[in-house]
Amino acid sequence: MLAILTYHSIDDSGSVVSIAPRVFAEQMRALDDAGVRCISMREALAHRQVKGRWPEHCVALTFDDGFANFYESAMPEIAKHDFSATVFVISGHVGGKNDWDAPPAGLGSQRLLTWTRIRELAEQGIEIGAHTRTHPDLRRLSESEIEEEIAGCCFEISDRIGQPVENFAYPYGYLNRQAEEVVQRTMTSACTTELRRTNDDPLHLLPRVDMYYLQSPPQLQSLVAGKLDGYLTIRRWGRTVRQALGAH
Repeated sequence: MLAILTYHSIDDSGSVVSIAPRVFAEQMRALDDAGVRCISMREALAHRQVKGRWPEHCVALTFDDGFANFYESAMPEIAKHDFSATVFVISGHVGGKNDWDAPPAGLGSQRLLTWTRIRELAEQGIEIGAHTRTHPDLRRLSESEIEEEIAGCCFEISDRIGQPVENFAYPYGYLNRQAEEVVQRTMTSACTTELRRTNDDPLHLLPRVDMYYLQSPPQLQSLVAGKLDGYLTIRRWGRTVRQALGAH
């Protein structure tokens, strides 16, 4: 099984999408000390394609939205340990701010990566993935709008960085049949927000582990060892109940 880790902003705000730079550095050091490698989705999928299984003693690092603090705070730690990662970029907001929706409490306005930084990261081996053009709830769009958000984002990023864009993350984890069909036709894989490790899931519906729930190095090491699957199940049920209550 493979743990695909989800990060967003690396900052000290304490918001639900934030991890403090000090904590992130401790996590990377703990994984390295435990003999666990952090890799991109591209690397994980390439291994699975050749070997028929996910790589062992690895986690996949993914960062949603393309916050500028990835370059400033996360990248130095990733490079220090010779790790890699995937950054899912919102092509229509590159070089701007996180203003596609009201930010979570405490986060405030944050800068996003510029195309210059994104190209630099790609040249350094960081995988650039797609996260739509404008970060919408895909369930609320028409088929043509979904196509433009996903395939259009993929094309724009690829054109800007001169590399293929193979992997995708659903904004908010929301999807429907039309979104699945576009992703299956245009991408190698797509990540959801379902809170668990992945094993034999369809490649367009890969679960991930939100690092807001697992910030201490011992917790992270237990996750990789497969000792927290029960904990994640409880968290997943709780999240489902809260979402259901919020819909009424």
